[in-house]
Amino acid sequence: MYFIMKKALLLGALVALLFGCNTASTQNTTEIKDKPATDETTVRYLDAMPADFNEDDLFEFILDYGGYDMIVDAWQMPDGDWLIPYHWCPEEEESFEVDEAGNLVEIEYKDPFEGKPYPVIHNPHFSFGTRNYGGETINFYKAPDSQEVVCTTDYKEISLDVVAVDTKTRRLQVKSNPKDWCWGEVEEEWQEGYRHPFVDLQGWVDEEWVCANTVTTCP
Repeated sequence: MYFIMKKALLLGALVALLFGCNTASTQNTTEIKDKPATDETTVRYLDAMPADFNEDDLFEFILDYGGYDMIVDAWQMPDGDWLIPYHWCPEEEESFEVDEAGNLVEIEYKDPFEGKPYPVIHNPHFSFGTRNYGGETINFYKAPDSQEVVCTTDYKEISLDVVAVDTKTRRLQVKSNPKDWCWGEVEEEWQEGYRHPFVDLQGWVDEEWVCANTVTTCP
């Protein structure tokens, strides 16, 4: 269902800026994966786990790679790339996408990391859904160690792209994913069941709001 809704609502991205809140882009002194926008995602494989790997510094994300979304635990290496020591592929789920003719076709999964236990991703696309299922307000802070709020939202289950992380404060620098949707109260003309105001959000959020499950909510 996640895939159907995401594909079905791509056209709504044209109104992304209409529902935003104004906020200036923030500076991040801790970011070490600042890659050019044209830099492609690539993967290399390690023969063994790095000696300085720290499981306490793992973050859970949704990784868009190999043609579908995977649930991953990711650790940022000193060079800015990401080690994926654990990942889950939703092979047991029935998922579909819309082909060019407008027909629903079942997605056939193939684990791109199968048999390769230590993949390292360069310039990955990480995202997650917010777990404010009751409409709780999420604060977006100016910096990982700041209490200055630059933006807020109470829209439910927003999809956010990950820009950077701070392991000390366990905050994530994020921005809106304009190709996805979120729940919220909007005008009546929106299709019932697909209330999806697009929001222009950016800043640092607390890890407690992260849900990286692609098929259900998080406890």
